[in-house]
Amino acid sequence: MSVKAQRLSHDFQNTSLSEALIWIDNAQGNYKLNFIFDELEDFTVTTQLKNVSVRDAVRQVCGFYPMHLTFDAQDIYIECVQKSDTKLTGRIINESGQPVAYASISLLSLGDSTFLTGGVSNEAGDFVIPCKEPKVIARITCIGYKTIERTLNVGKAGTIQMPTEKYTIKGVEVKGTQRMTTATDRGLLTKIQGTPLEQFGSVSDMLSHLPLVMADGSVAGHGKPEIYINNKKVRDSQELDRLRADDILSAEIITNPGAGYGAEVTSVIKLKTVRRQGEGWSGNFSTAYRQGKEHYANLNAALNYRLRNGMDFFVRGYLTDNNALINATANDQLQASSTWDYQKSDTWRNCSKYYFADLGWNWEISENHSLGLTYTANSFIGDAEMRITSDEVVQRDGFTVDEDSNITLTKLHPRLSHAVNAYYVGELGKWQLNFSADYYGDHSDKDMEGGTIGAAAISSETRTKNRLFAEKLVVTAPVPKGSLTFGEEASDVKRTSNFTQSGFSADNNVRQKTQMWSLFADYALKAGKLSLNAGLRWQHEYNDYETNGRKDSEQSPDYHVLIPRASLSYQGEVWKHSLAYQCSRRNPSYNLLSSAVNYRSKYEYDTGNPYLRPQTTRKLSWTSQWRWLYMQAFYTYFKNPYTSFQTAYDDINHPGVMIMDYRNLPKMENYGVMFNLSPKVGVWQADYMICFGFSKQDLEPIGITHFWNDLICQFDFDNTFTLPHDWLLNIEADLTPYHRTGPSLRKTTGGINLRLNRQFLKDKSLNVALSVKDILHTRYTEMTAYSGINIRTQFRQYNDTRRIGIDLSWKFNATKSRYKGSHAGQSERNRL
Repeated sequence: MSVKAQRLSHDFQNTSLSEALIWIDNAQGNYKLNFIFDELEDFTVTTQLKNVSVRDAVRQVCGFYPMHLTFDAQDIYIECVQKSDTKLTGRIINESGQPVAYASISLLSLGDSTFLTGGVSNEAGDFVIPCKEPKVIARITCIGYKTIERTLNVGKAGTIQMPTEKYTIKGVEVKGTQRMTTATDRGLLTKIQGTPLEQFGSVSDMLSHLPLVMADGSVAGHGKPEIYINNKKVRDSQELDRLRADDILSAEIITNPGAGYGAEVTSVIKLKTVRRQGEGWSGNFSTAYRQGKEHYANLNAALNYRLRNGMDFFVRGYLTDNNALINATANDQLQASSTWDYQKSDTWRNCSKYYFADLGWNWEISENHSLGLTYTANSFIGDAEMRITSDEVVQRDGFTVDEDSNITLTKLHPRLSHAVNAYYVGELGKWQLNFSADYYGDHSDKDMEGGTIGAAAISSETRTKNRLFAEKLVVTAPVPKGSLTFGEEASDVKRTSNFTQSGFSADNNVRQKTQMWSLFADYALKAGKLSLNAGLRWQHEYNDYETNGRKDSEQSPDYHVLIPRASLSYQGEVWKHSLAYQCSRRNPSYNLLSSAVNYRSKYEYDTGNPYLRPQTTRKLSWTSQWRWLYMQAFYTYFKNPYTSFQTAYDDINHPGVMIMDYRNLPKMENYGVMFNLSPKVGVWQADYMICFGFSKQDLEPIGITHFWNDLICQFDFDNTFTLPHDWLLNIEADLTPYHRTGPSLRKTTGGINLRLNRQFLKDKSLNVALSVKDILHTRYTEMTAYSGINIRTQFRQYNDTRRIGIDLSWKFNATKSRYKGSHAGQSERNRL
């Protein structure tokens, strides 16, 4: 049997897409066209078919509309992927009244200008964009025309006229480049897809190349960020190693997080993945190897199976072999009843192998309802070891009293940790709901064997159990103007820690219970060029702390706190300005609250402090942005910040022994300015960060007499070159000059990193990268510190950061997970 290919010709003028597809279906006999008439009726077609095949005819009439096309042997399926009962429709014309074809229309949220959805005008200038929001900001762009923004009610927008952008060309070639980063009401929004950032292998490698993000992963002036992927809280840093940068559509760096985030959150990075369509199997595999004085290797695999009914089943596995060698020298002095001097040379060798595995299911029932469940397990493979080899010479009042070589071996035995996350995301009328519930359980067994005190061998055992239940509900409510979000979050933590030792200190059994409940609300309003964001969080915290079976009321405080946050932004023609106030509150980690005395070496012990109080932070900042220039001035006031502190342990029974614990300071003040420059010239994309600041710490009340408040400077120069044939070169350098701050004098440190990347295969699904970290071997930590009473510490440390490595990753098919769950009680889990 032979089939002759049919060719079609026809002129459509302002015809509905449904009618155009019916004409194609009737005009030929090779294919049956399948679609829902009412779903496509609002989309209009103005185009001319000229002797094209049936498949090309379907593609041409669907154009840039959000349609998913499936071609079978005798059937063609047309489905609108943006399902909504309401649509924004209109026509775009120029100053002469002619239609503007292929203009890009982006619909933004009224509250925070975040991207909601978008579309493209057809040849007649008409556009149809499904949208669930009642009111949006429409940003319309097209080459040769000025960008316009209008606040529109979703429905019929009518005719929109775009003014012409005029150019004067005098024998030169004019090239335009799209800005990679734009300002939002809460920070910066950076595009990843289609930019050099998508070629940085893993998301973990890519993050430090984002604007405002420093080499250590912190957001300049705003501390360590919480990271979200599609509104799902990142549970551990390995999750970022497992995700590829080219799976990310955009990254939003939020420097003014709202009240819906935890009380301790000072910055947020929200990653949005590329939304792809498809069914069946998809997956990705990656591996990395890095060699320094020790080696690091990982292997990652992820598989996803998607059904047509919206269900996804996924499984992920991750193996890591992590080894590091740290070398340090120290020259310390303790003045007690005698003057003690210590000269040490230490080597830390850390070795661990562990696995991470999770499996889950999620179901996108419809555009308005989805739910899912994930189970996660992780554990060490064999014992994780930290071996400290110390050579130490000790003098007392100028006379050598001890010369010792000692090995301290700490082992963490494998115990399986469990985590379960369940979520529901849905819409009920104009109300939006986001609910998540979490369980986390963890056991750890740690054994330590050290040297000797006299004839007695040193050893200790620590057995810890953690259990967390948490839930969080976020509701978005319809209001006449602006947007309103409110919700609640609750967590319940139980922790036990049993510490036994061989006689160098005292046994310690601790039982801790913490319950938290929070209510929060955020309101956002945009009025012309002004945008207002305001939020309030109320948090109740109950603590129950028992040591050796006895409760201490002073160690078990209850707290009731209010945490306000607000920002006001002005968007001008060129500049954008923002004034923000942010309050945050951070609880000490549970380890810092321990009263167990741990052995580090014959002359060094450490412990926690169960009387530590939470730290409260209040920050006021002014931000201005012009194109690729971002500037911020800030002032931060810390109440009860906690810091490490050293003193003599027991001058009578343990002479010469120092102990480190943690203390609250009454206050600390940080203030300064920062500049971020991200120009693009040809193949070169720069991301330069410059920070100048001061840190004034109130150290006298805890007995520290040496402290400074000198200028602190930080420089980070990131250079990316997009080369022909899918090559990419990145050269990054950072520098922190010598400075005196708080109780320490810190010497200059910094380094240079290099990365060479190449994408292979037609779909660029294979990525290979070579990297060299700390090429010049200069990333030392070297300082003199007076962080205690009558104690001076001088040390120099190198953390095996010079490493050469190779990364390979490959993905197949394009299906992306629809899992939308976030995590409740994340701050308490971080403390554990």
